[in-house]
Amino acid sequence: MPLKHKIYYALAALHLVMVMLFAGHFAEWNKMNTKVFSAISNVGKYTGSNNIFSFFAPGVYDQPYVVYTVKDTLGTEKIIDITGRCADFTNRLNNIYGYLTLPEARSVLSASLAQTVLNIQPSASQIRVAMVVQKIPSIQDYNNGKRVQWQYWFHNDFQKGNH
Repeated sequence: MPLKHKIYYALAALHLVMVMLFAGHFAEWNKMNTKVFSAISNVGKYTGSNNIFSFFAPGVYDQPYVVYTVKDTLGTEKIIDITGRCADFTNRLNNIYGYLTLPEARSVLSASLAQTVLNIQPSASQIRVAMVVQKIPSIQDYNNGKRVQWQYWFHNDFQKGNH
């Protein structure tokens, strides 16, 4: 194998290692102030492998988002957004939201999510679970000027105690 190919393979392997490190949230493991950590971080920034791959992925998958509207017995409405303090929680939540795009799972999952929100909002008497989807265009459509759009998907209403 020519030396040029060995160098290309070594660079590709290094890039894949960097991608794996940053996909595993390497930057958040420990705030080490060493020269090695700084060098790895700089290589990640320079090559783009530090992205942890929450990026614009045209045509791969639409991004679902769920909005909860709770109403108490006085008729006061409040919008609830379930968010976590870490990216892993958000990824898990988005995976659950993705299942809501399946008509067969929608009623059971939306009832379960409604019950979860009602449990953390004891004054609520009813809840609306509404889903919107961020429609992501293919790269060709994106290059032709089409942009991401939010689209209403569905909603389900629940009364406390009637799940």
